[in-house]
Amino acid sequence: MKKSIIQFITIIPLALILCLTFGCQKPTEEAVEEGLTEEEVNAIMGEVVKVYNNADMDACDKVFSADYVEHDPLEGDRVGIDAFKESIRATHEEYSSVNLSIDETFIKGDKVAVLWTWKVTHISGAEIEISGVNIVRVVDGKLAESNYYYDTKKVLEQMGFKIIPPEELEKTEEPEKK
Repeated sequence: MKKSIIQFITIIPLALILCLTFGCQKPTEEAVEEGLTEEEVNAIMGEVVKVYNNADMDACDKVFSADYVEHDPLEGDRVGIDAFKESIRATHEEYSSVNLSIDETFIKGDKVAVLWTWKVTHISGAEIEISGVNIVRVVDGKLAESNYYYDTKKVLEQMGFKIIPPEELEKTEEPEKK
């Protein structure tokens, strides 16, 4: 028993030394992943704002890849730049004013987390303001994919929709006539 305790006590410091030695080494230049710079992201996001706020299709072609994929929780997936451009055109037909602002960005490798605020006036007169986050993947300086995260309930309520829980809805329905 004493022998196993002594072996255990001897092994722990050795294991710690090995972990610290190999775990704390700086990565070689080859191991460091090159990612986007803050300047690159700021330039891309500036063009994205032009696309959303002004329906600027020239800016769209500059920063969105031809096979761009957009995942939107309210409207579903859009695949390809043409589908995305159509959604931008439709947005500008449905809203009399559109104002997207980029509040903050966080960069890791080829991905950017974008915190944004969107203020629009619907043609019905409803003013809508939401904030959200996009996780964007950039390839060769262009947006290749984007995942939107925002409060869809808040959007629908600002447009005048009422969210009714199923049990409340059942109470309001008329009984079936036989």
